[in-house]
Amino acid sequence: MPKRTVRLLSGREYFNNWDDFSIFVNRNAESYELTEHHHDFLEMSYVSEGTGYHHTGDEVMPVSAGDLFVIPIGASHVFRPGSTAKDRQLIVYNCLTSMENATKILELVPGGDELRELLAFNEIMHYRDLDGEAKGWFERLYREYAVERTGRETALYAGMLQLMICILRIHEATVEGAPPPPSSGVDHVLSLLHSQFSRALTVEELAGELGIGERQFQRLFVKHTGLTPIKYLQRIRIQEACRLLRSTHRRIHDISAAVGYTDIAFFNGLFKKITGTTPREYRQSHASMTMSAEGTEDIDS
Repeated sequence: MPKRTVRLLSGREYFNNWDDFSIFVNRNAESYELTEHHHDFLEMSYVSEGTGYHHTGDEVMPVSAGDLFVIPIGASHVFRPGSTAKDRQLIVYNCLTSMENATKILELVPGGDELRELLAFNEIMHYRDLDGEAKGWFERLYREYAVERTGRETALYAGMLQLMICILRIHEATVEGAPPPPSSGVDHVLSLLHSQFSRALTVEELAGELGIGERQFQRLFVKHTGLTPIKYLQRIRIQEACRLLRSTHRRIHDISAAVGYTDIAFFNGLFKKITGTTPREYRQSHASMTMSAEGTEDIDS
């Protein structure tokens, strides 16, 4: 059997300042260009779109949207797309940070010791993001990293902490033998909303998933999310519309229908209410942001 080539990736290739600011975030369309590799930094990766495979040594795991990985220092891996077709790309978000940087942050934040478990993993950890929360944090981190704005560094550190909290909660919920959390019923409904957001879901149907009345369900849902079921669904739909506006050239009318709104006027009004811009303005601003970020070197993890 031929010897496997495993390349070392150094954080100094990606961090602007190893000692003071060692965070790197990207959104990458995976290819076959990079060989299997390991690195001297902590990596948190999220499969956002498409399907493919995650290679770790002699093991190959199929991956799809919602797969989340924590890759510690020294662990070798590489993502491979399932197809080379442009409309079926494997899109992966990566958040990288040095262990020194992560340790320093946790020492400075009250309660940071609770997150140290994430830094102690000595093997690749794999999870499923059932309610889309981790995806939301990766997307926020990417937007903050891509454009120089006031408070960018602070926002990145805060976002990374939120992502670490999110991952550890997912870890605790999936540990073998761990009892289901009190919110597991709501988590099931959230998973349903995220996977079937384009359907005309009703509060009655969602309450039926938990076997409780509509009023009780409404109170329980607001308690766990801070939003009514309708407002939560609206935000999921607008988030998906944002993704389609950024990553496709589909007409706004088609995108509106794809996320569950046949009334284009209502969609435009709701989009502006939630994002602060019209769909057209959002698409134009993202095109400008992409151009400004083109000079940033990507990591094909």
